[in-house]
Amino acid sequence: MPSPSERPLGVLTLLADPAPLQPLLLQLRSHGIQVDTATDLGHARALFFGAGGHDCLVIAHDVRPGLAARVLRSLRSVDPTLPTATFGPRVAGERAPSRTARLASFHPGSRAAAGALLRFLQSLSRD
Repeated sequence: MPSPSERPLGVLTLLADPAPLQPLLLQLRSHGIQVDTATDLGHARALFFGAGGHDCLVIAHDVRPGLAARVLRSLRSVDPTLPTATFGPRVAGERAPSRTARLASFHPGSRAAAGALLRFLQSLSRD
């Protein structure tokens, strides 16, 4: 069984329409990052618990702010320091703002978005 430091980095992506994010998701996977995608709170929770947690929650540009806040609140009730990268809504009530990347200025399907997200993921300390 691999040690925690040997396991692949894992992200949970919350999105409404998977098509615009496909280039980003493919780029993440090409870097060995495990990517799960959810479209609602129930699915996000099931994936999160099924994976034993994720290293980062990525919120797509097309996610409604209320849904984004509910998912983040729910997942951070389990992992209070869950890092978050958002291409869309600013998430109210952030308890871990230093572990939150706001990437709304990038088109989520662009190479620049992938680069910014990869830099953020690399900056996270994995204990």
